[in-house]
Amino acid sequence: CKIAYGIAFDELFDKYIVNGNLTVNDTLKERGALSAEEYEEILIDAEIAAAEKRKKENKKLLDDLKDKIEEQRDSITANATFGTVTKNIGTSSWGKAPADPINEHPRLLITADKIEQIRDSVVSIEKTNETFKALYQGSVEKDAVLPEPKNKGTNETVGNDNIHNYDSGILEAIFAKALAYQLYDDEYYGYEAIYYIKNYLDSLDIVQIASDQCRQYGHVMFVTACVYDWCYDLLTKEDMTQLIAGVENRICRMKNNMGNAMEVGFPPAGQGSVSGHGSEYQIMRDYLAFAVAIYGENDSWWDYIAARVYNDYVATRNYYFKSGIAQQGTGYATARHIADLYSAWILKVATGENPYVGMEKTVKSFLGYEFDGQGHIFNDGDGTGDSKAVSSFSAMSYITAYLYADPTMLAQAEFGLGDIIEKGYGTGFGGLSCTTFVALHGLADIEPAKDRHEGMDLIQYNGYPLGQYVIRESWTDPASAAVIMRIKERTTANHEHGDSGTFEIYYKGMLTSDGGCYNNYGHYHTRYFHQSTISHNGLIIFDPTKWNPNSTAVATKWYSGSQTKPGEASTLSNWLSSKAYDTGKVLGYQHGYIDGDESKPLYAYIAGDITAAYESTQATNVDRSMLTVYTGDEQFPMVFFVHDAITSYRSNFSKRFLLQISSFREPTIDEDEQTIITENGDGRLVLTCLSDDVAFNAFGGRTLVNGSLDAANSLNYQINGVQCVPQSNTSDDKHWGRVEIEYTGKSASTTFMNVLYVTDNGNKKMAKVKDVSATGGTVEGAVFDDSIVAIFAISDTRATSKLTCTTRGGDSMSYYVAGVAAGEWKVTVDDKSIGTFEATEEGGLLTFTAPAGKVVISPAK
Repeated sequence: CKIAYGIAFDELFDKYIVNGNLTVNDTLKERGALSAEEYEEILIDAEIAAAEKRKKENKKLLDDLKDKIEEQRDSITANATFGTVTKNIGTSSWGKAPADPINEHPRLLITADKIEQIRDSVVSIEKTNETFKALYQGSVEKDAVLPEPKNKGTNETVGNDNIHNYDSGILEAIFAKALAYQLYDDEYYGYEAIYYIKNYLDSLDIVQIASDQCRQYGHVMFVTACVYDWCYDLLTKEDMTQLIAGVENRICRMKNNMGNAMEVGFPPAGQGSVSGHGSEYQIMRDYLAFAVAIYGENDSWWDYIAARVYNDYVATRNYYFKSGIAQQGTGYATARHIADLYSAWILKVATGENPYVGMEKTVKSFLGYEFDGQGHIFNDGDGTGDSKAVSSFSAMSYITAYLYADPTMLAQAEFGLGDIIEKGYGTGFGGLSCTTFVALHGLADIEPAKDRHEGMDLIQYNGYPLGQYVIRESWTDPASAAVIMRIKERTTANHEHGDSGTFEIYYKGMLTSDGGCYNNYGHYHTRYFHQSTISHNGLIIFDPTKWNPNSTAVATKWYSGSQTKPGEASTLSNWLSSKAYDTGKVLGYQHGYIDGDESKPLYAYIAGDITAAYESTQATNVDRSMLTVYTGDEQFPMVFFVHDAITSYRSNFSKRFLLQISSFREPTIDEDEQTIITENGDGRLVLTCLSDDVAFNAFGGRTLVNGSLDAANSLNYQINGVQCVPQSNTSDDKHWGRVEIEYTGKSASTTFMNVLYVTDNGNKKMAKVKDVSATGGTVEGAVFDDSIVAIFAISDTRATSKLTCTTRGGDSMSYYVAGVAAGEWKVTVDDKSIGTFEATEEGGLLTFTAPAGKVVISPAK
């Protein structure tokens, strides 16, 4: 049975659209040919008329449905598991909320003045998308009775994840019915929503389900809140009491052999606002939504929960949003940051104000990780390979588009929804359901940008507390080179990695990126390989006394010399006051474009002290400087310089530079020339090491069985020569492994000077890479292809005195001199003045053009 507006559209289409032209026949013949605008008006009028017809048909069914609801009320009243309602859930330790919900219903996600706009949007969507129409209509007309749990009584032991009757599809149907009541003022759908959500609360039985059951229970609370608010004028006082009691006792207070249903407890005082499960949907969407819905019947929910949201969660996020991005990376943004966005949506509609500052940039920054123009994004945090893509950010893009009237974000959302509609959306606790899409699409009230990258920078800087650059040559050329350079000043731990001072590079294929697999948070592979520095393009400093391959202690058996990883951060004050979360400090950052329109990037530079990322008994100083330069040369379009200065706690600690091989292919290593070559897709990456006293050690190799990775018999996840197998033996990051460049000298202090450049994998010509000659240890550097010079001052602080070195190359080379104090500097080459150039406090970088020769750089004053 189709809902009214669907019937209206089908009849109008069949009768009045001829050969794709908007031509009126039959009863509308006298109107003649229609414009698109006239067609829309008639379509909406027909939809309203058909809705009225359907309401009359549904009205005949109402008496029977009301009788069922009355029987259900009596049954639930006699059900002791619903319990009683707590009149005052407690006094919040977070003070008071600065605002209260508006005194009207609906006020959760939508308001009455937006209903017509949303309804018109539905008609517009369904006109062009038959799949969506079938999905939404199917949800509205679905029988939504919750069945008994499968496997009930067969094996009720911890570890069996299939003894439950949670059903996200049924929740979506209830959700859709409640919205249909608002859109079409048809009581039948509203009463259905009430009946079915009570049945769901009464029948829900979770003995065992996948871990983190708060997500499933919370989804039930959220949908109940929407039914309560959207069908408010159909509820009796007894209905209200039963829904509140059902959520409180069957959701919030529920315990089973897996523990608390809602991990934050009731009232929700538990867990943290910085990371962890407390920073997902529990408080930010589910509890908050229910507090909005029942305000007026039980204000204590709002008084407690909203106070925590405003004064704990909002404050935490506004602090981190100063970076222009959200914590926990791309891997968990779709479970964490989307909850932030839901809270903004809920609060904006319920109170009229969005309390977040800087949120308008966050999702756009994540989408700025795209590296190939096709929707793939760089790794950041827990995940496997290209586990996250632009399409997985569609829900967040839609909410952002609505909150900030952002046409680019709407275009990004619609780009990502192309195949999601065909797959039926994500109807689970974290997905974008058809119903939420309907509401969002109608609320956005803007046209999408013609280009989904409109206004997005080619060079993106995300500052404190992160500190990183994402730089790409082009949005339109999917083959162009893209780089991410990360210092990371503070970590929120949890799903963030030990990746301070790391990089990733793409050119015609992912050439070097994060490795390892995430399929169990507590598994040793996740913690000691995937989340650790050893699976990133970073530095490890290995203390041999901490490794014991025969130990039963996992931490010593899988010790790799990676950066430290603290426990989850809880509150903002705890996070800010604890030095455990300090991982680095940006010492300088600067970038530039070739043109004034900023359509052609030239370079990006970042330097940082990442000593804090390591144990105090591991290193006393670790500095990393990174410089990306676009050359303008089609043969070698991008070069990447990375300079490291390390002092280990003891001289016998091994110091190693890591290069991840993000390809099936084994790299080519030439120890005499000190080069590594790796290829993927149509791209090739060449690394040349200019350091003395180094050895190249390769750790990799893949074994396949029937085309799938056999990790247990492969060598791609090695730690100290032993394969660190993921929980799932077939988990595959699609990498060959890694190469380590190890310092072989006996000093506690050393430096690495590495130059990496990209080219086509068919190009076997090697670019010329030379070192910069210097005496006194004041600078190190490299000359690339006789055209680009990178010079790095070696000092505990920025250089303030004369720097001297000799370069070899061409007559007109681009110089980048990093690590100098702010102010004016004079430059001479072979005693000839080149000019005076200024370094900023922010960058500490000099850029100029000069010939090769004896270079002297000295303060101008």
